[in-house]
Amino acid sequence: MEKLDQIIATNLTYLRRRAKLTQLEFGEKFNYSDKTVSKWEMGTVIPSVETLKQIADFYGVSLDYICTQHKSSKDYESEKGKVVKPQEKMIFMALFVSVIWFIAAVVYAVGYMRLGTADSSTNRWWVSFVYAVPASFLVLTYFVTRYFKGSKWSYIFFSAFIWTILASIYVNLLFQGQNYWFLFLIGVPAQASIILLRKLRKNN
Repeated sequence: MEKLDQIIATNLTYLRRRAKLTQLEFGEKFNYSDKTVSKWEMGTVIPSVETLKQIADFYGVSLDYICTQHKSSKDYESEKGKVVKPQEKMIFMALFVSVIWFIAAVVYAVGYMRLGTADSSTNRWWVSFVYAVPASFLVLTYFVTRYFKGSKWSYIFFSAFIWTILASIYVNLLFQGQNYWFLFLIGVPAQASIILLRKLRKNN
């Protein structure tokens, strides 16, 4: 039986190639260099348990699967259906975002038809599109955090959510004759907290 470091190296190599990722592309998703990934796949260095768990979640397999020797290609194929490719995850995320905008369009259309063209000047159902923006960023934050743990994009999308939700509320109130510009002050400490949290986790 192979040593554990070689078993892990073999499985990491197989999973990366199945996902059609280069060592550089894979490393960037976890803030590691391609040289580090190369060492993992050569078996000279073993990733930490925490990193292995993140990699397992990324590929949609169990931690035990990465640490278990697979004697034949059939063992790999038995897990094939459980592996979700990064491209499929991206499509899934885009699907959810498109659903949000579809709902926004339906809300606007129904609201417009109920008011009628005569009252089009008072039609404020367009606000559904305004709120669709932060809703999209919130959905992206959730799925990136779940599928691509450790990715900087989860922080970027969450920052975008904070600022766009504040902007949406501001625009909505502005058209009601209320200029609450100081709402954006809430975003300053929120943004600072996100940056500090990102640095803290990166250092750890």
